[in-house]
Amino acid sequence: MSSNQMSSNQTPQITLDVRQGGVEHRIPYSNKKNYAIITDLNKCFGCAGCQMSCKEWNTSGMFGPLPDLNPYGDLDVMFWLRVMYVEVGNYPQTKVYNIPINCFHCMDAPCVPVCPVGATFKRVEDGIVLVDYTECIGTKYCIYACPYGNRFFDYIEGVTKKCTHCFDRIYDPTLPPEERIPACIHGCMVQARIWADRLDPTDPGNILFIDKGGFVLGPETGANPASGYLPWHSKYAADNDVELLSESEYYDVWTSNGVVILGAQGNNSTYTEQNQSSSSSSNSSS
Repeated sequence: MSSNQMSSNQTPQITLDVRQGGVEHRIPYSNKKNYAIITDLNKCFGCAGCQMSCKEWNTSGMFGPLPDLNPYGDLDVMFWLRVMYVEVGNYPQTKVYNIPINCFHCMDAPCVPVCPVGATFKRVEDGIVLVDYTECIGTKYCIYACPYGNRFFDYIEGVTKKCTHCFDRIYDPTLPPEERIPACIHGCMVQARIWADRLDPTDPGNILFIDKGGFVLGPETGANPASGYLPWHSKYAADNDVELLSESEYYDVWTSNGVVILGAQGNNSTYTEQNQSSSSSSNSSS
């Protein structure tokens, strides 16, 4: 499949074969590399620059567009990357966790084998999980199979879309070598996003991930996410400081039913039910 087959609404600048090097549809996968994005939560301050860079590049790229059906109404818009803002603690001792979420290109991706027509696959060369729009029939099985909500349905084209690790950017020979990285990494002003190969023990990003106690969301899902996070280490630890979340609590806060309100699309500004209840109580008492 070439880029000029991806969408009739665009004029592509390059032609890439998404299946070059071979693809796989069944677990276990035997890919040579598994590209991933490591996010340093100590650096991320929630500017959403990565989210906007992703939207800007991909909506006009090989795998776009990312439709906005009602952008000024109920936020029925498509973002492949969302920055969640999770508040913890009680005023005045509070912290905000800024957690960028996009496809983790899991090493045991459960979204791939459920597709009845093989439209979604994991590339052998780099472990990137992609969708072939010319073969997708819109069953949404892969959307239901993703434990992280990182796949989205385009009701205009009738296909599933998702983060591609900016496939059309990292393999674009017309770009300078230093720009052949995902748009979200390129657009991060504090360099909180790190490009890594999780299967290469000598990769600097992978070494950093292991050395700094990196973790992934939802290890219990069995998806084995490639992308992960470097935990937040407070420089202001004190008896009255907010207790930092443990690795397991990152996922618990994110996904527990009734604890965090998380939209599948839109700006995904989230907050804890505890803080919501506290706010409601204070407002009623006043």
